[in-house]
Amino acid sequence: MNNTKIIFVIFIILAWIIPAKSLVIKSGTDVVIRADEVIDDDLIAMGRSVKIEGTVNGDVFAFAQEVTIENIVNGSIYTGCAQVNINTKNCRSLWAFCGSLNADGNIENNLLFFGGHLKTGNTNLIKKDIIAFGGEIKLNGEVQGKVKGNMGKFNLSGKIGGADIQADKVNIESGAMVMENLIIKGNKEPVIDPNAKILGKTEYKKIEAKTHKPKTGATGFFKTLFFISKLIIGIILIALFKLYIKKTNKILKDSTWKSLGFGFLTIIVIPVVSVITLATIIGIPIAIFGVFVFLTLAYVSGIVFATGFGEWVIKLIKKDTTISPILSFIVGFIIITLVCLIPYLGFFVRLAVLFFGTGMIVLLVHKLRRGAIIALEEK
Repeated sequence: MNNTKIIFVIFIILAWIIPAKSLVIKSGTDVVIRADEVIDDDLIAMGRSVKIEGTVNGDVFAFAQEVTIENIVNGSIYTGCAQVNINTKNCRSLWAFCGSLNADGNIENNLLFFGGHLKTGNTNLIKKDIIAFGGEIKLNGEVQGKVKGNMGKFNLSGKIGGADIQADKVNIESGAMVMENLIIKGNKEPVIDPNAKILGKTEYKKIEAKTHKPKTGATGFFKTLFFISKLIIGIILIALFKLYIKKTNKILKDSTWKSLGFGFLTIIVIPVVSVITLATIIGIPIAIFGVFVFLTLAYVSGIVFATGFGEWVIKLIKKDTTISPILSFIVGFIIITLVCLIPYLGFFVRLAVLFFGTGMIVLLVHKLRRGAIIALEEK
């Protein structure tokens, strides 16, 4: 399959698996959907900031430094950024990968959260479950289903159907209500106000603090070998494709949030399509190819992003200098590897690297395709 067809196939597949009739794509520095606008399709919005005040009769994919969504979304919301503010009168589901999420309004199904801080408002209504993995979760309003997940701190002052969570610190405030069972796993007992109402059973399972066992020589050897091998492979790939790597670095600089958005969409699309095509004999080779592409992207995206990130770090110190892509990769790769060793944070860093790196590759293929078409037209 040539470069021209890759982007086309991705968008055809994306349009197929998304319920709406087609896609509306908005990008720029500041993307704004005004209160009087109505979008009858799925919306992809990418920029430094995204603000949606109008009505969207489809799914919303929003990727920016800051995302604000109000009014009505008759589909689901998928978003990744630093700060998300959701105050919808209605949406089907909410998936958020972000540093901070403030959620209010009505969510017909589930809220899935990966990030640092989640806070739900007093008027928030979630009709099914919250699944959260993050640093701190503060719940007001009402969750009719259960709260599940793993978090550092959990604070409840609203009403929930039940909970089955693992958390370091749990505080159930006065006025809080749990309609069914409250099951907590952690190394500290939950603090439950006497005025809080728990209608089911309360169960606390103590988890002892993990004692880090000394790693065996074999474990350390294989981790070191993997680090060195990826470092060497990265250097070789950069030496072979230096021109393209420089272009991906520019993409990360000029289209940061586009990279995140397209990376997120691509990583979702490939596994879904691979599973769907397994249902037919003819589709088995396509599914195998999809798995191969996914694994390749997962590996190469780390190298691509590390190079762009390393160049950004070096330019913070030396602004006016020509930087070797190999040096950029080594610096970026070492920093990312060290950060990934930090508990909890490491998982989100790996996820961000996968999304950004994949998006950089997809946008590069798109630019190459566009350049090839222009060259053909000039001939």
